[in-house]
Amino acid sequence: MTDIFFFIALAVAFLAYALLVFGFVKLFAQRQINRRLQQTQSAPPVDTVRGPSQIKNEGGWHALLLSMSKLSVPEGDWQNSQLRLKFIRAGFRGPTAAQTYFTVKTTLTLILPLLVALVIFVWSPATPYPRLALYAVSLAGIGYYLPDIYLRWMTSRRSDKMRDTLPDLIDLLVICTEAGLGMDGAINRVSLEIARSSKILAEEFNLAALEIRAGSGRSTALKNLALRINLEDLDGLVSMLVQADRFGTSVAESLRIQSEVMRMKRMQRAEEIAAKVPVKMLIPLIFFIFPALLSVLIGPAVIQISAMFAK
Repeated sequence: MTDIFFFIALAVAFLAYALLVFGFVKLFAQRQINRRLQQTQSAPPVDTVRGPSQIKNEGGWHALLLSMSKLSVPEGDWQNSQLRLKFIRAGFRGPTAAQTYFTVKTTLTLILPLLVALVIFVWSPATPYPRLALYAVSLAGIGYYLPDIYLRWMTSRRSDKMRDTLPDLIDLLVICTEAGLGMDGAINRVSLEIARSSKILAEEFNLAALEIRAGSGRSTALKNLALRINLEDLDGLVSMLVQADRFGTSVAESLRIQSEVMRMKRMQRAEEIAAKVPVKMLIPLIFFIFPALLSVLIGPAVIQISAMFAK
């Protein structure tokens, strides 16, 4: 009888993990589709991120996502809060991104700890109930914060990729403005050319160009660009462009100075990473390399001494 319950628990756990993996696959597939649409300049605007309450019931998959995500959706107008901005900064802008996120959080918080507790109870019935409850509560806490950690990691990864390519983008802006293009045309041209180096920056500047083309002011589009990316270097670039547009100063010269400053910062970051390498090498050096060297150098002497004392 115990074996039957054990196999049932394993089957339920397998179905839960299959649902979780399917949700991640669906999310990344939607991201790929959005990226291709944005590369062809036919992507929807940023406001296409919709909440679970806004998406219609379009089949069994959406119904399942909607029912499970409701358990983790925060109260209030969360779509106009920092949570929606986190989705945008992490690159999750598909129509089912919010649903998938909250569904994964619900699964990791409620379903997974119960399944693990059931498997432990069936596999080891002698486990005390307080310890079993402690395992379930610990897994629930980890599962609740794990999607947030993943979201912050994706945001940091995107920011690092854009930070390294930003000086090259500014050089392209300098070339376009010195060639006679206006700032609006330069932004549109750079969004096409920078795609070879950084598709993320091309996507963001393409959205800014689409905002300007749709009738939004240049300052508003640039501020929205800085808000979406949340990068210190880009904030300085946007502030410089807004001030140059307001006071009528030379944009090309300001961009050239900004590019030099960003390159200097990039070089300083590279030097900082190189300076941290010897400190990071201490742990493998002490725990892995030194013991092997000592065993090779001192091992034969120890064997000979022990054999001599044994005689």
